[in-house]
Amino acid sequence: MTRSTLPYHALHVLVTVADRGSIRAAARHIGRSESAVSHLLKDLERRLGRTLLERKGRGIELTPLALRYVSRLREPFQHIDQATTEFVAEPLTHHVVLTLPPVLATLWLVPAITAFEQALPEIELRLVTTNRTLDLCRDGIDMAIRYRADGRSGVQAMLTLPEYAFPVCAPSLDERLRTQPSALGKMRRLINDAHYEEWSLWQRTRDEPVALSAWTERLADSTLTLEAAAQGYAVAMGRTPLVNGLLTSGRLFAPLGTHYATGAIYEVVFNEQSAHSEACHRVADWIGRQFALPALTGKTSMPTLSS
Repeated sequence: MTRSTLPYHALHVLVTVADRGSIRAAARHIGRSESAVSHLLKDLERRLGRTLLERKGRGIELTPLALRYVSRLREPFQHIDQATTEFVAEPLTHHVVLTLPPVLATLWLVPAITAFEQALPEIELRLVTTNRTLDLCRDGIDMAIRYRADGRSGVQAMLTLPEYAFPVCAPSLDERLRTQPSALGKMRRLINDAHYEEWSLWQRTRDEPVALSAWTERLADSTLTLEAAAQGYAVAMGRTPLVNGLLTSGRLFAPLGTHYATGAIYEVVFNEQSAHSEACHRVADWIGRQFALPALTGKTSMPTLSS
């Protein structure tokens, strides 16, 4: 006798008859006719080659052998019922496929992924990191975060997030620069090759320009630049949201303020054919909040979600 030859529903009926005391009561409990219950039990007798039912007066009862069999079956059925209840009670998990630039994933999203899971435990975020602009429909992607250096958002942008750039430094340099901005003219500055003009652009946004030191060193990208600044090696230009996590953790400070807009933006784009539209909007709300962390003080404006 193999397990596959014994139908689950027939075994369940047998246990129900034993628990309810009669075929009639069991049939009423499971919502089937008495004849259907009797037929299932007779078929089970045939499969087992054992007698399960015997007449007692005008009724039918389970044999002592059947009752012993039920005593062994009852606990597994209780486990099945408990497992089913727990499974149904678990909230459905929605997965959202998000594409974004690698540097944004490395410096901003991955360090914040624990906060994301705590805020949206029902959503599984799957990342596709690339600097290419992917076709969301063709590539099966639900949403994208794209960087627009010219500040022009596309027609499909649902969320537009301004970028800000400002000097950042390690805690050891913060107090000196905060009280004496002119000290910037004597400190080593890091030049980010990905944004090599950002220092001069930042200087032009200030009401009171400060002299910049000619003591500079060039690094290849934002990851290297910000890490070197956090180590106290030099002063760097931090850009939102890449620097958000380092500001929040206290590894970097912005002694001269954070309200200097670069004119560039990040935009959040949705795939209109996505089957996870509601989950995408919740992810977008979370992204907007992360871009406007309390650590970013000054005149930064809150992102707005388009209708």
